[in-house]
Amino acid sequence: MSTFSFPENLWRVEEAGEGLLLTLIRRFMGKEHILKKISVPDLPGLPQAFGKSSNRAFLTLGREKGVVRQLQLPVDVQQDLKSALTLQIEAISAWPEQDVYWDYIVEKNKDNSKLLKITVIIIPKTVLEPWLQTFELTAVPLAGVSLAGFDVNLLPKNLRGGSARMQVVASYVLTACILLVASAFLLREPFQQRLYASQIQKEITTLEPQVKTLVKAESALGVLTKRYDALLGHATKRDSNLAALNTLATVLPADTFLQNYRYQNETVTVSGISASALAVQRALEDTPVFKGVQFSAPITRDPSGKDRFSLTMSIEAAR
Repeated sequence: MSTFSFPENLWRVEEAGEGLLLTLIRRFMGKEHILKKISVPDLPGLPQAFGKSSNRAFLTLGREKGVVRQLQLPVDVQQDLKSALTLQIEAISAWPEQDVYWDYIVEKNKDNSKLLKITVIIIPKTVLEPWLQTFELTAVPLAGVSLAGFDVNLLPKNLRGGSARMQVVASYVLTACILLVASAFLLREPFQQRLYASQIQKEITTLEPQVKTLVKAESALGVLTKRYDALLGHATKRDSNLAALNTLATVLPADTFLQNYRYQNETVTVSGISASALAVQRALEDTPVFKGVQFSAPITRDPSGKDRFSLTMSIEAAR
């Protein structure tokens, strides 16, 4: 379904040999027009090439910078496909899930209607980190990242930069004033036409600095909000992780030994051995810190006769 959208200029940044190719595109009503192209020799030259531009940018990296994997999963997992794929990331790539950015494309399997054909695209965070740091030095917000040949956005939503809509609104205000001037010339006598045009031009001149100031303030507020959200998220994750570790050290039975601990997105996964895996589950479920304590793998017996277990649980929201 076609919908109305504001006109917007945006940058497409692509790797071109050892350098970069920047393309400024005008997008409006579903159509795109190329305004200009700029060649940049290397990544450090990107801020100078952008100059004072504040248009959004979309980055396309070469296929060799990431990993692409094909999977087939039952259609029954479609409702919780994101969670199912999260458990598969470490198995299909060389990195833990928390060390990568990834996205996926779902297609119907023409040969078997009970299976989904899934293409998973993965980029290590270490590959993207220099790009993110370079964009921080510019006024251009990075809105998306993909691998060449794939229509996905690997950049998490909390890292995506928005477009400066206030600049579009400001241009519309000025355009509306110009239309009023044109109407006055068509409907009034020559003297009245000059009088009205002068008055409206004064209004435009008066409003223009205020509109520009408002746009600059909105841009500065966006930068501060982004930094605040990043600091708040870091502090919250740190406190939750410390609370989880402290609770495990306090409530686990004395005959329990943990062999693995992982914390990600308010979810904790632990594995180890104990005389009773069920006792470990009950002990964790009874704490005010954890909820939804579930076995993520079958309980097995090790040679000493103890239970070998793996548990996944969520951290209760702070009250």
